[in-house]
Amino acid sequence: MSKRVLTAVLGMPLLILIVSIGGMALFLAVAVLASIGLWEYAGAIRDDKVSLNAWLLIVLGLCMTSSFYFFKEYTLGVLVFSVMILAGRDVLKDNTNISNTAYGVYGLVYATFFLGHLILLEGMEQGSLLIWLVFLICFGTDTFAYFVGIRFGKNRLAPKISPKKSVEGSIGGLVAGIVLALVYGFYLNHAYPGGLSIIGYGFIGMVASAVSQIGDLAASMIKRQFGIKDFGNLFPGHGGVLDRFDSIIFASPVVYYMILIMTA
Repeated sequence: MSKRVLTAVLGMPLLILIVSIGGMALFLAVAVLASIGLWEYAGAIRDDKVSLNAWLLIVLGLCMTSSFYFFKEYTLGVLVFSVMILAGRDVLKDNTNISNTAYGVYGLVYATFFLGHLILLEGMEQGSLLIWLVFLICFGTDTFAYFVGIRFGKNRLAPKISPKKSVEGSIGGLVAGIVLALVYGFYLNHAYPGGLSIIGYGFIGMVASAVSQIGDLAASMIKRQFGIKDFGNLFPGHGGVLDRFDSIIFASPVVYYMILIMTA
């Protein structure tokens, strides 16, 4: 527990600095995290029938992350061509197992496309504040789910995937995500009038909190399948990039598109 706290204490100032500066600093941070995440993902896939090229994934991931920042209107096209390149690699290798391509595409979408939505959020009006909304919901959900689960957890949520997570903890995390989003929305509405309604923030908190928990379990599902405890050890006490940012990865696109729809 001490390592987790120390990592959080040391990492929070850096996170605040990067989000506050935004722009190129945020882009570079996302690019680095996505690249490390892809490296971790490729290393986690321990299957005799699957052979992922980590460097190819990283190059494609960097192209996609760059498209989010420099020409976001072409990001979907970059994703399409990336899928074609991954499939083409296996075709040229005369590989008859589609799992190789499927794992590669999933990793690219998971570690890069989803996470890249933080860059799109930053490009919105009051973008840095919206990024904090994502972190607030995800970290709040994770923290309260942990402590509520320890105190009241009796019914297992997904015992085969993550035996320690409970239904009670999940509900506690969900409530925390909603409350924190409402409080933050109240602050934003008074500091910067004209944005979403407080109810709108609460709705985002509910959906993003639920999705963040799915992201956590999705990462655990991969680790469970391939028999690993953590994706990496970049963050002492937390694991690797995919361990620490699993909920952020899933929640970022959800928050972005919900705000996009609500402000249309």
